[in-house]
Amino acid sequence: METVEPYEPVQHHWFYNHHVDSWQPFSREDSQRLEEAYARVGKSDKDEIVATDGRRYDVRLRERMRYSVYWEQKPSEVRRCSWFHKGSKDVTYTPYSEEISDFLEEAYMIAVTLDEWKTNLELPNGEIVILHNPKLMTQYPMREPEMVDHLVFMVHGIGPACDMRLRGIVQCVNEFRNASNSLINSHFRQSEDPCAVGRVEDIERITLPSISRLRQFSNDTVLDLFFYNSATYCQTIVDTVASEINRLYSLFLQRHPYFTGKVSLFGHSLGSLILFDLLTNQETDADTTDHMMLCSEKDLKDLGIPLGPRKKIMSCVKKWKQSRTGSGQAAPSSPSLGMRSAHDNKTPTTSAVDYQHFDVGIGQVSIDYPQFAFHPHAFFAAGSPIGMFLTVRGLKRIDPNYSLPTCKSFYNIFHPFDPVAYRIEPMIMPPDIDLPAMMIPHHKGRKRMHLELKEGLTRVSSDLLGSLKMVWQSISQVPTPALAEGGLSMSQADEAEGSTLEPEDRNCTQVGMLNHGRRIDFVLQETPIESFNEYLFAIQSHLCYWESEDTALLVLKEIYGNIPVRYPQI
Repeated sequence: METVEPYEPVQHHWFYNHHVDSWQPFSREDSQRLEEAYARVGKSDKDEIVATDGRRYDVRLRERMRYSVYWEQKPSEVRRCSWFHKGSKDVTYTPYSEEISDFLEEAYMIAVTLDEWKTNLELPNGEIVILHNPKLMTQYPMREPEMVDHLVFMVHGIGPACDMRLRGIVQCVNEFRNASNSLINSHFRQSEDPCAVGRVEDIERITLPSISRLRQFSNDTVLDLFFYNSATYCQTIVDTVASEINRLYSLFLQRHPYFTGKVSLFGHSLGSLILFDLLTNQETDADTTDHMMLCSEKDLKDLGIPLGPRKKIMSCVKKWKQSRTGSGQAAPSSPSLGMRSAHDNKTPTTSAVDYQHFDVGIGQVSIDYPQFAFHPHAFFAAGSPIGMFLTVRGLKRIDPNYSLPTCKSFYNIFHPFDPVAYRIEPMIMPPDIDLPAMMIPHHKGRKRMHLELKEGLTRVSSDLLGSLKMVWQSISQVPTPALAEGGLSMSQADEAEGSTLEPEDRNCTQVGMLNHGRRIDFVLQETPIESFNEYLFAIQSHLCYWESEDTALLVLKEIYGNIPVRYPQI
């Protein structure tokens, strides 16, 4: 049995700080005199002066300071040292403070006495010291405080997907907390409003018992979308979402007072539609000034503003109006979300049931939209019905010049089999342009193997079909100049069929201004098992975004924007 070495108390030596972080030892004789004086004084308030360095310097023991006697010199700190540390780039050792040295000495004594090593010691300054054995101790530098450079608020749908989390992104982003724990929170099912409870119970009573899983999905997801479009619930929902996001943002700033990063929004299903409606109704600084321009002096008086400030405000408003009008022409207004045809001069009206109408469709609920306490850096919509709702509301086309007032980046992410997801780009691009969605790369690179195989077979089949067509034309072609020209023109026409854009042009195509002119629609790659039966995996595909590493990678790249990505086409 190995004998445990007995603990021996450390022999202290005294040092003084010659320059900044440059410690020099006293001579052996001076250090001995200082130690003897320390033993006499102990921890009492009594002070004692010890002459050192040939009596050229005096050390005031209680102050732990060294003073020159014969010339002017800044006093230097003095320490009673036993433990030292040195970084990888340091030349000399630096003594720990006396408090930390006592802490380490006590831990070392316990480790030697009990023969228990591999002990991690966290020092008051955040550094870590590991006692491996009596001969080996390692020190790790102070841990850097957690720096948050991007905050993402997530708003989910109302159905069972509330309990899902986008775990892939949470693991990758410095601060990607799910801010939707209490957002909406199954609002219709937990509402204290007896009318709301009755409405849900009515739906349960009229639901057919067959294909229960699909019907439950319909009740939890699709019907919630239509509830949102009702005047009864819409105002409550947008108020709840906006106030909760602002509350969490304020709480985050309290706990991270030096946060200077950016904030983005991620919405799933109905959550994306709610965020889109909120973002389209945010006000910029110019909007606030425009509201002020509509105020009269009487309005300001009714608000209780004194005469002096009223006059100053009205004077500023007058100057602002003059700067806006210039030579008498009004400043151009910002483009609106909807584009009307040239012959359509109708203006949206509010009906008795409080809806805003276009010339077709069911219209949009007319409510007061609350304002966010920040301007989002980017908005990500996953499994989103935004496109469908805009169309149902009667919006024919999105103005290519339109962008969200306070958020200049917008990404529409969807699974190819998601029954709730709809595209946005076709509502912006001219009808004669068929622009496929951008395929999101697999997080391990390239496309999935079954998609590459499918494309390869399609390409081979197309080449084979083209070759057979050319052979058939050469056999059946009548040798007359007129027919030869006709045959040639027919062949060229056949080759011209299909998309009006080359694949390499699709990534560079400008698609309105909703995303800085860049692409908006991004489609995930289905897995091999999903490709066998798209109907079987339709419901699952609507919930896939929460655990999709491909979605997480896209969000990270677009948020940080320092990794150039060129996505392949489907």
